[in-house]
Amino acid sequence: MKFDRKDLKPIRIPVAALIASVIFTVLLIDFSEDKFAAAAERVRMARINTNEAQRRYQDSDIEKAMIAQYLPEYRALQARGFIGSENRLKWIDTLRTVDRSLGNFGVQYRLSAQGTYTGMLSDEPIATHLRESTMDIRFGAVHEGHFLRFVEALESKQVGTYSLRSCSLEPAHNDKPQPRTRNLSASCQIEWITMQPPVQDES
Repeated sequence: MKFDRKDLKPIRIPVAALIASVIFTVLLIDFSEDKFAAAAERVRMARINTNEAQRRYQDSDIEKAMIAQYLPEYRALQARGFIGSENRLKWIDTLRTVDRSLGNFGVQYRLSAQGTYTGMLSDEPIATHLRESTMDIRFGAVHEGHFLRFVEALESKQVGTYSLRSCSLEPAHNDKPQPRTRNLSASCQIEWITMQPPVQDES
């Protein structure tokens, strides 16, 4: 891969954090309690890999090779919206797009102010660079399968990185369920997660 100094400038200092973010990102998506043991083991291995990366980072030749190796992943995470500022308008537009594609039963949302990350990786060093924003959403569904398709469609858009904290379903009316009708009301809480990379020391 070809790169020059302008590519290295924004990434030179946060290489170790970048490697950690690439490894940890997968742990932030589709996490559930039944996967905790496996996720905890992956966190342990990620910590070992990150420590090794920090040790190797002292060698300038290895440093350049690592940057060349991980720069595509870094750019991909930037494009997805994980690294950098929040893109709230894109999150909201995606929710509406998914709703329209599945029948336009209506979606409502409430988005909190961005705050400190408090998820499963909050004790890890990388957590100091993570931020989260809570979004409560409500949308209509014909049946349980329709609800699952909404969640799957949202993930398939790959807009941002999020953790689906909780979801519930309740009847939308007292009548007999009908085809192509909003029979269920779904409520979910999503934690949108972003990473602010370390600031480069210009000294």
